[in-house]
Amino acid sequence: MLFHSTNGKIRGVTFPEAIENGLAEDGGLFMPAGMPSLPSAFFKNIQEMSLQEIGYVVCNTLLGDILSSQAIKSIVDDALDFPVPLRKAESSEGLYILELFHGPTLSFKDAGARFMARLLPALFPGGESRTIILATSGDSGGALADSFKDSPSTRVVVLFPRGELSRQQTAMFCNRPNLTAIEVGGTFDDCQMLVKQALADKELDKALSLTSGNSINLARQFPSIIYYFHAYARAREMSPDSDKVVISVPCGNLGNLAAALMAKKMGLPVKRFIGANNANDTFVEYLQTGGLRPRRALMTLARAMDVGNPSNLARIIDLYDGDLASLRKDVEGIAFSDREIVQTIRDVYQAEGYLLGPQSATAYRALQGRLAPDEVGVAMATGHPAKFPQAVMEAIGHTVPPPPQLDGLNLLSQPAVKIPPAKSALARVLLS
Repeated sequence: MLFHSTNGKIRGVTFPEAIENGLAEDGGLFMPAGMPSLPSAFFKNIQEMSLQEIGYVVCNTLLGDILSSQAIKSIVDDALDFPVPLRKAESSEGLYILELFHGPTLSFKDAGARFMARLLPALFPGGESRTIILATSGDSGGALADSFKDSPSTRVVVLFPRGELSRQQTAMFCNRPNLTAIEVGGTFDDCQMLVKQALADKELDKALSLTSGNSINLARQFPSIIYYFHAYARAREMSPDSDKVVISVPCGNLGNLAAALMAKKMGLPVKRFIGANNANDTFVEYLQTGGLRPRRALMTLARAMDVGNPSNLARIIDLYDGDLASLRKDVEGIAFSDREIVQTIRDVYQAEGYLLGPQSATAYRALQGRLAPDEVGVAMATGHPAKFPQAVMEAIGHTVPPPPQLDGLNLLSQPAVKIPPAKSALARVLLS
């Protein structure tokens, strides 16, 4: 499989070349020349397959030409060693919740981060020192910090927006070994811009061997594809009479939705997807108008979705060759206010004692009242609610006891390095 840049100037790139830096030299994101199809026989028995079995088939289809089957199986089994259960929503007919937050940092990004940490040594066995740099709006920082904590030759640099993350979220990465936390005086989009500027700087790359840790890197992106085949398998297992599955995806930087649509191109027989946005509705506007209008992100209670210029929209446009009509057939975009998100958390908690995080609540609400009688809906629950105490407090009037992953953290974490949103400031920290 060969890859090209979404900006169109770079083509014929191998997978190791595409992920070594993560960003194409022309500033675009790498995409495969075409998504390989899975055999129809795979779907006949998919409801009987485990997460790891599904993951092996998907990853072997994607990477089987560069890694041995044994290596792929080892990476998948080790990276996906936590449960991803499907739970029936008792208060909404035909609606299910796929809990993606049972990994070590309580986020759906654990799968991609753990996969990446195991994939890089398999592709680059020399053990040279490397710097993983990423921007986080809540979950990526903790997931990457945890995944690379036992890699002494790897330094992880996490940029996060000042005042936008909870103490629980920053504690996930600030106390980790081999990690530099950088608090940027700006939004997530400012952090993401700085990361891209650093990756494009040849002198910085030469000095530090920079690799992107965000979903702009396909090493992070590809593992998320597995979740959608797993969601379909569990939905068919729990509702064998319905093969019309609708999946709702909370959207921020659009990496998760891009993975869902890649799965669709590989043959996943999902009827349609819903892209659930908060007030940062760049993607919804794109679907409605065909115009791309990046804007400064608004701060909401669903912090992990606070992105005004989502990078992975370029991947989605590339995946559909710019055919907006075809994209609209596969995806509907819906946006919700903080008030609506809080009300959804409250309603579900009062009806069945089940607590949703704000991102998960957005995906859940997008399915309510939008399913036909013969459809089954799956809301992707991307983060544990305990990581979002402000939203939980507003919804139900109190916080919840932290799970062990949070309870064991020192919430008085080491202070981060503070910088303005300027590349020169970031470069000084990186080279220090």
